[in-house]
Amino acid sequence: MEKIEWNDDLSIGDELIDEQHKALIKRLNDVARAMEEQQGEREITRTLEFLSDYTCFHFAAEEKQMELAGYPGLEIQKRNHSEFLKTLKNLENDFYEEGATRPLAESINTFLFNWLTKHIKGLDREFAVFLSDITEGNRG
Repeated sequence: MEKIEWNDDLSIGDELIDEQHKALIKRLNDVARAMEEQQGEREITRTLEFLSDYTCFHFAAEEKQMELAGYPGLEIQKRNHSEFLKTLKNLENDFYEEGATRPLAESINTFLFNWLTKHIKGLDREFAVFLSDITEGNRG
């Protein structure tokens, strides 16, 4: 299964958000590894629940920062976050119904990997550019 390795392409230049993204990536990799190694339902359940909780925490922090900055793309971010959480919940439900099957593990891994890298490199990077422009504008 694919793992996400942190690199400069994923950095948006905001220390708090970057640290939260690193923690999120670690948990995504933990879920993938647990399912791939069939570590048992309890471990996978614990990791999925933590991922779900941490994702909610991260999205709330990110959206609060965007709100405070007056970011015009906030509603798009909120919709994107909401869609992610809904899909994650569906994947969790599939896990509870089917168990740790190989196809489900691959679906979770593919979805999470693709969504997170696309989201960070796209919408989150746009926010970083916005913050940078604000900071530069305040200096000049």
